[in-house]
Amino acid sequence: MLTTLTRAQFEEACRRYVDAHPGGYCSEVKAHPSGWSWYEHPYVPGLGYLSRTLLLPRPSSGGEGNDGDEVEESYAIDDEATASLPPEHFTCQQYVVYSPTFQVPTFYFTLHDPSGSPLPLDAIVESALFRRHSLPSPNGNAFALTLPDTSLALLSQGDHPTLGTPSWYFHPCRTSEAVSEILTESNDAENSNELLRWMEVWFMVLSNVVDFFAGSQ
Repeated sequence: MLTTLTRAQFEEACRRYVDAHPGGYCSEVKAHPSGWSWYEHPYVPGLGYLSRTLLLPRPSSGGEGNDGDEVEESYAIDDEATASLPPEHFTCQQYVVYSPTFQVPTFYFTLHDPSGSPLPLDAIVESALFRRHSLPSPNGNAFALTLPDTSLALLSQGDHPTLGTPSWYFHPCRTSEAVSEILTESNDAENSNELLRWMEVWFMVLSNVVDFFAGSQ
């Protein structure tokens, strides 16, 4: 059973995932999140990544994120459409990139208001990108979100490994353990398409915090 992925396995897993879950933004909550595309670095081989762009609804006046019970409309968009956004939506650029340190996929994202300004950490935590109450409140640090009573950074700022652009990312330190546990319990260790299943389980693990179907119908 694979507990980590090489860069070549990561690329193959991502390509298989895109092929298995094609099309635009998926509105079926129980399905795997779709609308992803594979992109290569324009000059350096082996630095590819998954990406998709969504319009997310602004949170309610109470400042709460989406908990899956309230339904609002969300759209998958292409880069050309970002120039004329509805004022009631935020733009969320999502990426799945490879972590050479932990040898697992890592979720990177950016979140901007209609004017193009990046959202501060407190607004990011309250956005529809995250399931309600899944993240602790910021402790005054504008550059990272740590778990209570620990120094472990759960959400941090950093440059996109391929694009070099400022982004937020989830620390991948426990990814391998979580994915391996699910694969073992679900008897998927010998799955004939293990790389695809690895990515599907990775999305499942992350979906405990990230609402990949925010506002879906």
